[in-house]
Amino acid sequence: MATERENTLSRAMAALLAEDPGAAVPEETGVHAWRLIRWEADVPLTDDQREALLEGVEQTMSAAGASAACFAADGDVMTIMLALTRFPAKVHRDTVLWLCAHALMEHANVNLEQDGTMFIGEEFLRPEEWATHLAPMREISDWWSRVSPIDGNAARAHRLALQTSIKRRQYAVLGGYVSRTLRTQTELSPVCFGFIPLVVEAVWSQHAELSLRQMTEKLNLLDMTRHPREALLAWLTSLQGVLRACPPPLNSAPIDRVIESIRLDCALPYSQANLSRSLGLTPAYFCRLFHEKTGQHFSTFLTRTRMEKAQYLLSDPQGMTLSDVSAACGYPNKSYFCQVFKKYTGMTPGEFEAAAKDV
Repeated sequence: MATERENTLSRAMAALLAEDPGAAVPEETGVHAWRLIRWEADVPLTDDQREALLEGVEQTMSAAGASAACFAADGDVMTIMLALTRFPAKVHRDTVLWLCAHALMEHANVNLEQDGTMFIGEEFLRPEEWATHLAPMREISDWWSRVSPIDGNAARAHRLALQTSIKRRQYAVLGGYVSRTLRTQTELSPVCFGFIPLVVEAVWSQHAELSLRQMTEKLNLLDMTRHPREALLAWLTSLQGVLRACPPPLNSAPIDRVIESIRLDCALPYSQANLSRSLGLTPAYFCRLFHEKTGQHFSTFLTRTRMEKAQYLLSDPQGMTLSDVSAACGYPNKSYFCQVFKKYTGMTPGEFEAAAKDV
């Protein structure tokens, strides 16, 4: 739960992001550093989705400190300002931020059926200079590879070893593997924090149905700053019960049927929630299975399929009305169809149709 100090910070940061000339952050706030995050939606958002995302920021970022967020004028890019109040050491803050950012992406993907790309900025010390830190930012996987306390080659080897144990359902082996690795380390705390993303990614590769919250419920980050090895191993022990409760991985046949159905008729009112329910899967599991099969998130695949059909129909010399094209591609709202088409192709439907006739 946010403290009164952090609530005050959030209000001040919200005013700063709104470019209120009279806004100022209170002194003596106990902030270790400031950071900006940017989330870019793959397709245009509705007003309800924007509101739900803004509401989700405080909850998903609370482990790092206080936060405030706003959308850009086009409504598809959200900027988050973080006051990092919880962890004095940067190496700890980086891991916590990785967890918070993935929690927000999971919230958008599972609860709002929206995919997007997360970008992370560098830390800075003066909050009123936030606008100068909007660029450059790095995509989250690139950012983490640069700041992870575990070297890239070592990280890949550790992840593969963890995945192998999980695939074999040898969950008790995880703690032993990590414990042996830590014996060779001179700086335990950074490496222990660096193992958290590796374990999460290894679990997701084999048990896509697990949410980040399920996996980290027993992860005590504050205790890890004091007793890194003991707290990390305690978390791995707690994961054994969570993993044993997971069913064996499913084959991809149900996802193949979904893909074929979308390709045959993308006009149907597909939704991640309805499809996952019809297959007897959790939304999170459906999302990760779909991504594993196609290399794309569900909403991205659906939008791409619909936009490819839209371009085909708009290129047809016989010609259909814009309303007919919109409906045939699964968009009852013609105005929203035009927004998605412009974002996907860089042209309005009318401009695309005119260009196709000139070819």
